[in-house]
Amino acid sequence: MAPERRITLELDRQTVQRIVQSLDPSFIAGGFSRLHGGSTEVYRIELAGANREPLVLKIYPDEPEWAPAKEKLVAGWFAEMTALVPKWLEIDESRSLLPLRYALLPLLPGRSLRDWMAEPDIENAYCQMGELLRRIHAMPMPAYGYVLGEGIYKPMSTNAEYMTSAFENVFRRFRDLGGDADLGRRLQQLAEGSFGLLGESSGAVLCHDDFHQGNVLALRDDIGRLQLSGLIDFGNARAADRLFDLTKVLFCSAHEDPRSYRPILEGYGPVDHPDIKRALWLYTLFHRVSMWCWLTHLGVDPATENGPGGLTRDLHTMVTGPDPWYDRA
Repeated sequence: MAPERRITLELDRQTVQRIVQSLDPSFIAGGFSRLHGGSTEVYRIELAGANREPLVLKIYPDEPEWAPAKEKLVAGWFAEMTALVPKWLEIDESRSLLPLRYALLPLLPGRSLRDWMAEPDIENAYCQMGELLRRIHAMPMPAYGYVLGEGIYKPMSTNAEYMTSAFENVFRRFRDLGGDADLGRRLQQLAEGSFGLLGESSGAVLCHDDFHQGNVLALRDDIGRLQLSGLIDFGNARAADRLFDLTKVLFCSAHEDPRSYRPILEGYGPVDHPDIKRALWLYTLFHRVSMWCWLTHLGVDPATENGPGGLTRDLHTMVTGPDPWYDRA
């Protein structure tokens, strides 16, 4: 659903050599190639010599200025819950070697799960996604809020306070970006009618908030089983209710492959909530409006079916019903 964005930057062999030697003077850069996907520029760098594992060069745009520090911070949190995340080896914000900030990381094994979606055992990998998400959500956070480079920004003590504010902000953006005023008003009324569910949160947990096939890596193990091998891209992370994050995973992953919905839920396991279907519906409403705002802000054609147009249709369905989305839970 998200368009790929590219920074205007051309790398050359000499620059890449200086970058890797800033990490270790003994490193000799071999070839390098761009890794596709995501909203930042990412390259694979081969290192000459036996047993030298490739590196990843991740280049950050000027804004947001806190992005590199946030990813390093959050990756450290995720590493406490799973071995599938990379370690930030270096962050350079000096702009002495490149005109932009960058980070160096080890290259994780495997390929994007998107590359495996035609495999007959893909649903097992989706089940593993649910299990991994459950492990991540085992990390409690001290408050609710978006994470920046130094921690939670404007922390709030309750989910109701945090999400009420988040809904107000997203509906304001919807109006400001030219969304259908009547649709926005009706959606906001529906959302507010379910705000009582926001008080049912069991506490803030670490949330990836961009957990889908494109940010999960997988490979075949020694006996041929499809296994998750990596988790990347922590730029959206926040402290929130676990259902906020689970719903985002289901929303994004099922958009790419409807088969993913059920095994992700099964892998995640039981959720103690008095009205799980309605809670998933409420958070889905938030994520649909939020995604519409983001794509519209990027300038995606409003009529695009795989973008604002399709989201607008889905939002109308949430008003008129029935919406089959949360009946699958």
